[in-house]
Amino acid sequence: MKVVKTAASKSTTGDEVAEPLLARAALIARDTQHELLIQVVAKPGCQLQELNNALMDAYRVHASADAFGLLFELNVKPFTLIAAKLMRMTGCRVDPHDILQEAFLAIYRYPRRFRAEKPNAFRNWSYSILRNTVYRNLTRDARVGIPAELLADVLEDTRAVEPIEASQEAESDAECRRVYALVLSLYNDAYANQLKPRDREALQLVEAQKLGYREAADVLGIKLENFKMVVCRARKRIYQHIVRVLGTRLP
Repeated sequence: MKVVKTAASKSTTGDEVAEPLLARAALIARDTQHELLIQVVAKPGCQLQELNNALMDAYRVHASADAFGLLFELNVKPFTLIAAKLMRMTGCRVDPHDILQEAFLAIYRYPRRFRAEKPNAFRNWSYSILRNTVYRNLTRDARVGIPAELLADVLEDTRAVEPIEASQEAESDAECRRVYALVLSLYNDAYANQLKPRDREALQLVEAQKLGYREAADVLGIKLENFKMVVCRARKRIYQHIVRVLGTRLP
């Protein structure tokens, strides 16, 4: 699938949608009779995130090619900027246009996973797809993922002190820093999006504030045994998220 670039108005990077693009959205609303899209285009000063949500929902319900095409045009520039930022951070060397194409292909193929209830639903959902696309392309063969041996070196945080090992460490230092940043980014993503508020608070108490389990359990007002289960469950979810994205088991 080859994604063709289109020239969107500069205003698509801001909050309010430009009139020509809004007119196209109104035509799509008329053709699909999609209730949410009709409501959004009728509002004065239509906002970009609202239109994104409505267009994605119209594509989900009606499989409207026009809705998907306009959605692409509205988001190709911000998607490219975010992909470039992630690629700089992780050291991903894949062509940004390949990242863009793969991310939109996932959106095209799996619209039923989208839910438009929240105001920023499309932004959060699509950017998660974009992040995962970058992570999967960190290696030349996306099916291989990050080598477990390299992850082991990073997670164990081993530092060579013998002179004979210094040159070897110098060669791998940049790669280790890249993967370490990736793992931290994935941990943060899982912490923010995969955990319930109480699970996040439990990890915050024991991992950031360094409280003992009993003291932290008292802060949350739950039994010690229940608190241990909460922490264990939260760590397991974070682990599973990292493994799922990287395509390899952590040591």
